[in-house]
Amino acid sequence: MARPIEELQSILQKHPAAPFLFIGSGFSRRYLGLSDWAGLLQRFCEPIRDFGYYISKANGDLPKAASNMAQDYNEWWWSAPDMADSRSQFAGLIKGSADALKVEIAKYLSQYSLEDARNSEFGGEIAALSKIAVDGVITTNWDFFLEELFPDYKVFIGQEELLFSNPQSIGEIYKIHGSASDPRSLILTAEDYAEFNARNPYLAAKLVTIFVEHPIIFFGYSITDPHIRALISSIARCLPQHKIDTFQQNLIFIQRTDGDEQPVIEKTTIQSGEFSVTMMVAKFTDFGEIYAALSESKRKMPARVLRFFKEQLYELVHAPVDSEKKIAVVDYDEIGSAESVEFVVGVGVAQRQQDLGKKVDKAAESALAKKGYAGVSPDEVFVDCLQTKSKFDASDLLGSAFPAYARSNRTFIPVFRYLHAAKIRSEKELAASSYEGAKKVVEKLRKADYTLPSYGKRFKSSFAGLSTKAIIEKATDPIEALLMVPFQPPREIDPHELRQFLHANSGNFKQDPYRTAYRKAVCLVDRLIYGFRS
Repeated sequence: MARPIEELQSILQKHPAAPFLFIGSGFSRRYLGLSDWAGLLQRFCEPIRDFGYYISKANGDLPKAASNMAQDYNEWWWSAPDMADSRSQFAGLIKGSADALKVEIAKYLSQYSLEDARNSEFGGEIAALSKIAVDGVITTNWDFFLEELFPDYKVFIGQEELLFSNPQSIGEIYKIHGSASDPRSLILTAEDYAEFNARNPYLAAKLVTIFVEHPIIFFGYSITDPHIRALISSIARCLPQHKIDTFQQNLIFIQRTDGDEQPVIEKTTIQSGEFSVTMMVAKFTDFGEIYAALSESKRKMPARVLRFFKEQLYELVHAPVDSEKKIAVVDYDEIGSAESVEFVVGVGVAQRQQDLGKKVDKAAESALAKKGYAGVSPDEVFVDCLQTKSKFDASDLLGSAFPAYARSNRTFIPVFRYLHAAKIRSEKELAASSYEGAKKVVEKLRKADYTLPSYGKRFKSSFAGLSTKAIIEKATDPIEALLMVPFQPPREIDPHELRQFLHANSGNFKQDPYRTAYRKAVCLVDRLIYGFRS
């Protein structure tokens, strides 16, 4: 008889698609040491009233308790001397009575990072977790743990962003209850939940394909969680009867056993109204075994690359007929003449591909030569931006390469150096120019955060007030310096010192999440040295 972990491996290996993870608060409690929802609310009750008052007034209903508490917290927040700094920083975000509480919760959560988890007693599990191969993550958590664990995945915040976007179901994180990066997005109060539940059928319709085509592995939830039960039931109601069995077989709840309890996989049924769903429950003591099972299937290409291809195809297929985006089906013999094709996908018999490989390679080389600057990769631009002298003609790069950068999901790409070289030195001059791609890139950068927020606490405790050079010298290694410098007030950063540091240490930042921090830092240098002054 197969052991439970072997049974789980067999289930995953038989499925044609990689899993999606559905992550709940138990994950953050274990790896970041965060409190549960009641504990979090209790922490913020300290300056107003005893939490017992709110929970009893709400008859044990946490969303109602949060609503009542938020009203009192709002009154206190606007008058408390201790909140003066917060008011000066966040007053503009406070539009509703619950927003002050949400802002402070978001600030608190921003103190926790993936590094905290890596340095904890669960560092071995985190190392195994970082190697798993999954197509995406759905979560109700507000913290930054998951986007730091999967830094190349695109993040969708809240129901609204997910409902009105075009997710590709690969290389993505869906934070359906909001994120600490946008405090007002947090689903916290009874009013928030009422609005969320009203849209649940639309969210279910958006997720239904994922739940049918992928194993869905739940971590950090109780199987009795009413909100998860409601969402699962909503998705099931969207399905035709012949899809229900497939849907149920894809649902796997992971629970942690006590030390003396043996691992087991069993089935259980949840009931929501008149609707029932049967799913698997896998109980294990060592989650490292599960993470190892999720690491066995290795892709030939990273999820972020597959997502890019899928999204580009989606945009091409849905583009208007007369748009600049074009897709064509051409024979191998004609590929060299397809000058206006931006994206080529080849599907064919392997033998024929081998026979014609050299011919296609030659045609592709010719096409790339014709494309010229359009073939310059973002990585080349990051390297070039740190050089004393650019190897690119600024006008050609802005006109040929930046339209593609603007259409991608990429926020961070150095642009101001090339605008400066093209004699575009202000917003007005940019608006009057023909560089439409650069305009869109600048717009994305306008609201960008150049830090990794979860490292803010470390900066405040050890590096605040130091110069850029002093931070670099004090840091224990180049990675810590990279993470700390962007937290300096922009007017205090020495961009030339930072550029020299990034150029000398670029080889140290190839691993995630430091690669993301490196790209942000290069863009920060670019903005500080070459950005618009008015």
